[in-house]
Amino acid sequence: MENKQKEYFHGVDIDEIFKIKKADGYGVSVAVARDGNVETYCTGSGRFGENFPVYPDMLFQAGSVSKPVFAMTLLRFVDKGKIDLDADLSGILSDFIRIPMTFSALLSHTAGFNVHGFPGYRADAPKLSLEDVLMGRGNTPPLRRIRPYGRQFCYSGGGITLAELAFTRITDMTLQEAFQKEVADPLGLTRSGYFQPLSEDKTGNAAFGGKLGIKEDPEHGYHYYPEYAAAGFWSTPSELARIGIELSRSYREGGLLSMESARRMVTPVLNHYGLCIVRGEEKEADIVSHGGWNEGFLTNWRLSLKEDLCVALMINRSNNRTAKTMETSVSELFNNVKSDVAERI
Repeated sequence: MENKQKEYFHGVDIDEIFKIKKADGYGVSVAVARDGNVETYCTGSGRFGENFPVYPDMLFQAGSVSKPVFAMTLLRFVDKGKIDLDADLSGILSDFIRIPMTFSALLSHTAGFNVHGFPGYRADAPKLSLEDVLMGRGNTPPLRRIRPYGRQFCYSGGGITLAELAFTRITDMTLQEAFQKEVADPLGLTRSGYFQPLSEDKTGNAAFGGKLGIKEDPEHGYHYYPEYAAAGFWSTPSELARIGIELSRSYREGGLLSMESARRMVTPVLNHYGLCIVRGEEKEADIVSHGGWNEGFLTNWRLSLKEDLCVALMINRSNNRTAKTMETSVSELFNNVKSDVAERI
């Protein structure tokens, strides 16, 4: 890779920006969806310390981008009349809450709960249920309210996990089963899913997070997340981009989701946050996005509500500097592609 000819992807030097200089370091996978096409760019290694080239179909953990995918899955049941976003869930969740609670509050992070995020567990760790997580039997504290209900924005992976528990009790399905039936199958997605942990046949085609394969487990270089909705989604940038395009189309004309549900999802409740998604301000009001950070993995997902345009970038490295670089790079890619489309029109 040291003699690799410099390449630009839509005007962005991915290798230089992310310091991809060796064949056995970190790796980046990017996808741009526009005008019915998906373009990809891959560089570096999917497994630190190995010459393991990243390719477009390699699986990465999506971190908190799991949340908007969960919201879309749940909204499919709203469209079928099986879930009401504003119905009281306290009867269904009586073992955890005693006040009125809605999916709308949980998905918009206005329910006031603690537990910002989750560190995950070794892939071979004992498996935990959602109830175990919420009761604090894992490596995070028990779920409790720390802010007034419905009055403040307080980002809470714990609240999303509580929403997942309510969802599974109402539908009598796991999130993986529901996603497969309601999102993956209709969209023809073959790689993505809430695979926790990965089966052995999928592990061979998955990136490992950071140096986890060296530090913890050379056969399973990733963490297991029992909190599927909050952090358990595996995907590729190409399939994330396709999900983004479908959300945009649903917003504009209806599609996988009804227009009403898609617009409800991206309408801010507080702090420019809708139902598991961030809406841009002023000049970027037609852009929605979400980032993801799992141990050893970062994801950034950005799409337009006005047109078929989505950018997704995934990397097997997680630190503050890389997260900031990723946000800037995705924004630049998105704007460059948007300008190219405008010039052609």
